[in-house]
Amino acid sequence: MKLRNARHLLLLSLTILALPACSNKKNLAKIHDLETQLETLQEETTNTTNDLNRRLTENEDAARNAQTEAAQQIRQLTTERDTATQQLVATKAEVVRAEEARIAKIPKDASVPGHPEFNPAKETKITNALVTISGDKSTGTGFVVNSTGKFYLYTSASTLAGNSRLTITNAEGTKFTKFGNLEVAEKTSFVRLEILEPNALPALNLAEEDSKVGSDTPVTCLATEAVSGGVTSSSGNSQGQSEENINIELSLLHGKTGGPLLESATGKVLAIIIDPAAEPQHQLWVEPAGSGDPDSLRATRLNHRVLWKAIPVATFLAEAKKITDYNRLTGVAQAFAGLNTTPGLGLTLTIAGSRTALSILTAAKDLPIAAETITLHDDIAAKRLHLGEADLKKRIASIISSATTQLQRSEADFVPAKFNPYHRPYAEEALKWHKDAVKLLSGSSPDK
Repeated sequence: MKLRNARHLLLLSLTILALPACSNKKNLAKIHDLETQLETLQEETTNTTNDLNRRLTENEDAARNAQTEAAQQIRQLTTERDTATQQLVATKAEVVRAEEARIAKIPKDASVPGHPEFNPAKETKITNALVTISGDKSTGTGFVVNSTGKFYLYTSASTLAGNSRLTITNAEGTKFTKFGNLEVAEKTSFVRLEILEPNALPALNLAEEDSKVGSDTPVTCLATEAVSGGVTSSSGNSQGQSEENINIELSLLHGKTGGPLLESATGKVLAIIIDPAAEPQHQLWVEPAGSGDPDSLRATRLNHRVLWKAIPVATFLAEAKKITDYNRLTGVAQAFAGLNTTPGLGLTLTIAGSRTALSILTAAKDLPIAAETITLHDDIAAKRLHLGEADLKKRIASIISSATTQLQRSEADFVPAKFNPYHRPYAEEALKWHKDAVKLLSGSSPDK
């Protein structure tokens, strides 16, 4: 546009200069017209030039502003990059320090808890804390725990119950002979016995109260062998914990009743292994499932608060025997309830499961009344004694009367409320069975 106007202006100027000097009006008008066009073109040229200059100035300002903004963004991004680089360097340094601290904390000795290769079953300071409990009726495992400066022998209640005397020896052959009171855990099936030996003992530590056991916590089960006195072990992962038990594959607990369940990484005791099948039955004539039945074993928690009831160990053992003797007398009463004048006095009839009245009385033949009845049965069977039916009825009535009196007398001396928390529920059931047997015997007749 600017170039075209300039050319046009030059052409007009040349045209004007070329006009001959004349004074005619026609030429003067033409000259005037050309001069007017020249002025218009000059004005347009000036406006165009000014517009171009303005636009150039605006573009130059916009370019300078964009350059300034870009420089600011570059400075900001550079600052952010430098900050991120510094943070990355600091984070890497922190990770390195944390790893160095972790490695520094790992014991160099594999016999120290926390070492990746630590194995409680291979540490004599742990295995020597296990004991073999040998009684006149049964043998089992226990373990020594150091709790608040005192040493306690932990075991399942069934390991002690039923025995009248005990021999306790740890895995290295040390025999323990000095004991304090026995303590029974409320609403559980385990006990602890204070050890009063004068020397420091190999002992385990309990896991912290309410410590959590996850679904993959490595655990180790330990027990002593009844014959060799050595230690057996099995390891695996827990499956979490319930309110009462550590959940674990039951086969790992097999053969380890009374032994500890340890956290493998620390060697601390999480639970005690219990066999409910070895506990007193809740029915008088139930056939026992057998001790060590894998389907009945439990790892009962010790990593929570336990309430203890202290009693003399002799009292605990005496209570177990008292319940056993009481139930045996109840069984004898049930056998007597079936006495009659038929051949064999009715003693060959089945009373409970595979038991006959005769087998029940034979198992209790140390009782005078049972021995008397067995003798009567044998004498009649061997035809050493000949009694008429009336005389036989009198003998049977005398046996039943004597048994009833003996049962009633024994009932008065049997008070479940006086038993310790472990034996109490079994004593309550024994009393119920006893009362039922008295009613059954009182209503029996030789004529049956």
